[in-house]
Amino acid sequence: MNTLTGIEAERVNQILKNSRDQLNILSYVPSEWDEELINRLSCQPVINSIGKTWVSEEQLKNLGENGPSDIGGGKDIQLIKQAHRVNRATCRNLLADRESLQILMDYKPENTPATDDNGSGSLSSEEYNRFVKYLGELNEQVHSRMITTVEDEAANRTLLHDLTERERLMEETRDALQSKLNEVRMEKEHVTFSLDQTTRKTQVELQDIKQSNSQELETVQREMTEAITKATNDHEVRMRQLQDHVGGLERTVQETIERNRDEEQRLRKDKSRVESTLNAKIALYDTDMAAKKLALTELNETLAAETAEYVQLREHFDKVDADKKFQKEEDDILDALQRRRSFGNAMVNVYLVRVQAAYRGYVGRQIVAKLKPKGKGKKGKK
Repeated sequence: MNTLTGIEAERVNQILKNSRDQLNILSYVPSEWDEELINRLSCQPVINSIGKTWVSEEQLKNLGENGPSDIGGGKDIQLIKQAHRVNRATCRNLLADRESLQILMDYKPENTPATDDNGSGSLSSEEYNRFVKYLGELNEQVHSRMITTVEDEAANRTLLHDLTERERLMEETRDALQSKLNEVRMEKEHVTFSLDQTTRKTQVELQDIKQSNSQELETVQREMTEAITKATNDHEVRMRQLQDHVGGLERTVQETIERNRDEEQRLRKDKSRVESTLNAKIALYDTDMAAKKLALTELNETLAAETAEYVQLREHFDKVDADKKFQKEEDDILDALQRRRSFGNAMVNVYLVRVQAAYRGYVGRQIVAKLKPKGKGKKGKK
C-alpha cells in the first residue's frame, strides 16, 4: 500500500522538480548589474525581469545590512514577497525564451576568471551547485519513497540480504588474496637481498673511483697554489703603484683644506648677519601671533554662543521630523489594513459565488430527478 496516492506523489514530485529547475536557472543570473550581458540579450521581457531581479536583490541586501526598517516588519515582508514574484517571473521568461537562457548559460565576463576562489569550474559558487545537486537527489529519493509499495520494500530487504552475503564471500576472498600476497612478499624479499649484495659491490667500486678523484684533486690544488703565488707577486707590484698615487692625493687634499678654511670664515660672517635678521623676524612673528590669539579667543566665545543656539534649533527640528515619521508609519499601517480588508472581501465574495453555484446545482439535480420517467415495473402495476 502506498504512503501517498499516485496523484499526490506526482504533485509533490512536480513541485520539487520545478523548485530545482528554478534554482538552476537563477544560478546563471549574475549577482549584480552587467551592461555587457544586457547588450547581448534581445528579448525585452527577459531584460526587464533581470533588471527587476537585480533591484530586488540590492534591496534585500540593504535590508540585511540595515536590519528591520519598520514596526512589525511589514515592509520587509513586502520586499521578500516582491523578490519571490520577480524571481518566478524571471524563470518563466527565460523558459519561454530559450535563446536568452542559452546566452546566460554561456556568458562569462571578460574580467572574471573561469573558476572562482574555491576552484569550481563555473561562475556560481561551489556551495550553490552542491545545494542544487542535493535538492535533485532529495527529489528523486522522496519520489521513490512515495511510490514504493510494501512488496517492493520486502524485495529490497531480500536484495540487501543477498548483498550482505556477497560481501561476506568477498571478505573471505580478500583474506585468501592477502595470504597469497604475503607469499609473494616473501619472494620479493629474497630478490631484494640479492639486489642488496649487488649494491654493496657497487659501493666498493665507488670507493675506488673516489680514491682516483682524490689524486686528481691533489694535482689541481698544486696548480692552484702556483697560480696564487704568481697573483700575490702581481698584487705587491700593484700596491706600490697605488701607494705612490695615494701620496699625491694627500698633498692635493692638504691644499684643498687651506682653501676651504678661508671659505669657512667668510660663511661664518654671513651666518651671523642672517641670524640677526632672523631674530628680528621672529620677534615680529611673536607680536602678530599674540594679536591672532586674542582674535581666536573672541571667535571661540562667539562659536560657543552660536553652538548653544544651534542645539536648541536642532532639538526643535528633530521633534518635527519624529512627528512626521510617526505620522507616515501610521499611514502605512492604515494602508496595509485597508488592503487586507479588501482582500478578505474579495475572498468572501468568491466563496459565496461557489456556495450559490453548488446549491443551484443541487436544486437542479433534484428537479431533473423528478422529471425522469419511472421504472417499467412500476408502470405495469399502474
